[in-house]
Amino acid sequence: MEYTVQYIINYLENTLSADERRSFEASLDKSVELQQELKEIRLVWESSLELKLHRQIDSAKNWKKLSKKITIDKYQKKFRYFVRNMAALLMIPLVIATFTLYRQRNHIPAGQIELTSANGLVTKVTLSDGTEVWLNSGSKLSYPQHFTGDTRNILLSGEAYFKVKADRTNRFEVLTHDGLTVSAYGTEFNVCAYEEDPVVEATLISGNIEVGTSVKNGTPDLIKISAGQQVRYDKNKDRLEVADVNLAVKTSWKDGKMIFRRADMAEITHRLARHFNVDIRLEGKELYDYEYSATFTTETLEEILYLLEKSAPIKCGIIYPEQSEDYTYTRKTVIISMKEI
Repeated sequence: MEYTVQYIINYLENTLSADERRSFEASLDKSVELQQELKEIRLVWESSLELKLHRQIDSAKNWKKLSKKITIDKYQKKFRYFVRNMAALLMIPLVIATFTLYRQRNHIPAGQIELTSANGLVTKVTLSDGTEVWLNSGSKLSYPQHFTGDTRNILLSGEAYFKVKADRTNRFEVLTHDGLTVSAYGTEFNVCAYEEDPVVEATLISGNIEVGTSVKNGTPDLIKISAGQQVRYDKNKDRLEVADVNLAVKTSWKDGKMIFRRADMAEITHRLARHFNVDIRLEGKELYDYEYSATFTTETLEEILYLLEKSAPIKCGIIYPEQSEDYTYTRKTVIISMKEI
């Protein structure tokens, strides 16, 4: 059976009947090509949901117009090319709207730039000094249009990977809202400083960095680490700690990967929720006892949940977004619980 674009959208919006859904999923299991089409259509569909929060666009109406012009079997290559470009175009007004609103509400000084990476996406930017920055999902970076003086200061909220352009006369400093400062002259490092997380992490990939903060209990407020090490700042204890880490696990997100090595369920669901921009609820204390080692690259959320179910006696349910009267959408929610024996 051949499926139209609108039929696949109905599946994503959970509007198919139970029999239609089972039939489609049976076809999905047998067809790699259909799985790829679902993945590509999902990309634009989820991006449309993000954009609706800002523009209240009727994506169903737009998709109906689109489906009249495109047929999967005859124009498959053209359609795939269109999907990739459409996803990028949908995000442009979202980024512009976020940037404009932030400037209006927070009175960002002239020459200062505020960059936000939308939920579920990784954004790359090159600063005026040539430093490359990868910004993780839901992160914000504030930096000057042009660096002046003897320091290159930027403000981070969230997670970012920095490939700092070497400059021995002008130190590069990353400041976080929690008072942590990561400084270097030229190196590669990763900083994870989401405001809602209890811990801030600075991981060194190569070169040298100094990590400092105002610590009250007598611990030195400035720490130098070596490549492969990480400084962890516990906000509640106001304490710095140094540990060796697996660099691939900590930095693979910038390449669109998720690597887990003996990670517990709490860590896995935390990273999945941020990567796919969903809410995940764990129901049952037994879930926290399970550990996983895996590498995910192009897998969808549904595919990852399926693999988790196959490796442990758990079940995963998905509550798909629903449109409310004000045209906004609820967040997709995943509920993970133990299977009944």
